[in-house]
Amino acid sequence: MTGPNQQPPGSVPPSDPTVQWWERPGPDAGQSPAQADPTLLRGEIGPGPYPGPPAVTPYQSGANPQPYAAATPYQSGANAQPFAAQPPQSGVNPQPFAAPQPFAAAPQPGGVNPQPFPGGPQPQAAFGAMPPQQPWGTPPRPPSSGNKAVWWIVGGSIVLIGALMIGLLAFAADKVEDDNPFGPDPSEWAGSYVFKEGTNACDLVDLSVLNQWSTTRDTTTHTERGPSEYIGGGSYDCDAANKDAGRRGDSASLALEVEFMTKSETESDYSRWKSYDTKTTGKDYDHGPISGLGTEAYYAAEQRIYSSIPNDYTYVVAVLDSNISVKVEIEVETMGGFDKAAMRTAAESQVRKVLAALKK
Repeated sequence: MTGPNQQPPGSVPPSDPTVQWWERPGPDAGQSPAQADPTLLRGEIGPGPYPGPPAVTPYQSGANPQPYAAATPYQSGANAQPFAAQPPQSGVNPQPFAAPQPFAAAPQPGGVNPQPFPGGPQPQAAFGAMPPQQPWGTPPRPPSSGNKAVWWIVGGSIVLIGALMIGLLAFAADKVEDDNPFGPDPSEWAGSYVFKEGTNACDLVDLSVLNQWSTTRDTTTHTERGPSEYIGGGSYDCDAANKDAGRRGDSASLALEVEFMTKSETESDYSRWKSYDTKTTGKDYDHGPISGLGTEAYYAAEQRIYSSIPNDYTYVVAVLDSNISVKVEIEVETMGGFDKAAMRTAAESQVRKVLAALKK
């Protein structure tokens, strides 16, 4: 066994300062250093004296002792000669050597093809290359015969709309004088008479006719209703009464009704009044037509005689003319007698006065 500073025995002279003790073969080594693998550390040590490290040749590396040789232009693989220009052939234009194609980048999403760098070599189609392919993306829609049908539909719609517009313009021109040409037609209820806004119904008659029976005014009320924009109509109502003082004092009243025709009516107000006022007959009732007043007119009279209270006399005159119905009713309560002719004259004159006030 050797110590840490003792050298093992061997055949290398101990006086060689370039050989370390761990480089000396041991007694049990079965292989001569000359037969050692030259790739191992200091494998070149032989049985003789150590010759020293070999000299390094410039550009020497491994088993290639020569420096790098310059590559021959256009040399590739087994073709050791540069590209030899071929003599031109008769009638054939010589083509230059096709440069290698640049690497084609993958198409971008959306069908956008990448462009080569500005100033760089533009790709050229080499001999035997594939024809250019359709770029990625949605393929173009083939022409369809349905486009003709769409154009026919569009054209027909335009013609139809034009015809409707012409019709509407003609309709509006026909009603240019109307405030609302597309609204209801007032001619359906219009006539020779018209409702007058702001007119007091009691101003249409002369209430002083009551003074021949009673002179003291007791009450006066009036109501006006304008026509509807869609069906027409309109009305006036006035009620006035005179009453003298005392328990047995005389009294007289006048009631006015004016009704204009409406679009929806099937029976005039005049017809309803006449049916009610002339349905009762007897010695205390009297009624009949009136000529020369409007289109149609009638009168109706009624009396009630009492012994201890004032007698009651009523006289009605109603008229229908064009689009208006007018009714005036005069009632007198008195302890004296009844002047039928005076009451008829008073009622008929007030009807004529109303017609004159509402005439167009």
